[in-house]
Amino acid sequence: MVLVIPVGLTCADSLSSSIVCSGATWVTSSVISDARSYTAHLFTTESAVVNRTLSIGDAITALVSGRSTGPMGIDEYSGQTQNETTRDPACTFTGLRQKTGRHDDISTHGLFTSGDYHSHRILSDRTVAGSVVNGTGILLMRANSADGNRTVSHASDSAGTMNVTGEIVFGEETDD
Repeated sequence: MVLVIPVGLTCADSLSSSIVCSGATWVTSSVISDARSYTAHLFTTESAVVNRTLSIGDAITALVSGRSTGPMGIDEYSGQTQNETTRDPACTFTGLRQKTGRHDDISTHGLFTSGDYHSHRILSDRTVAGSVVNGTGILLMRANSADGNRTVSHASDSAGTMNVTGEIVFGEETDD
């Protein structure tokens, strides 16, 4: 069987898995493109349920969910750069000027004795990351967005028994 894909068409890729086990689990995913990157690692060592969905097209969308009765580790990162292309308005024949616009980085790192971890990430014209954590251990969340005019940073560290919900959106258009 021969599969022919016409040149010029864009394709979307997706990965999905669901694991239920009573031993060790290691799930890893990554996407690196010209201006966007995403990577996630999740491991468990005892009874666990791990679900992952990753869709890659015009946007990168990731859903990660882990529940473990024993140790669980999380390492998740997403980042993207929005470039700004301008042309001199006085002359049509001048070349394009490209400069780096906004650059976003969001990361979550955790090590738990047991618990639940749920996360979603969307990399499109905005950078979106949300997490819901209910467990015992340590959780480090970092976010940074910078353009030529402004830098926004966020850091939160939690340890012990926790219930953490977080949502970060960079690049949201507002009506001023």
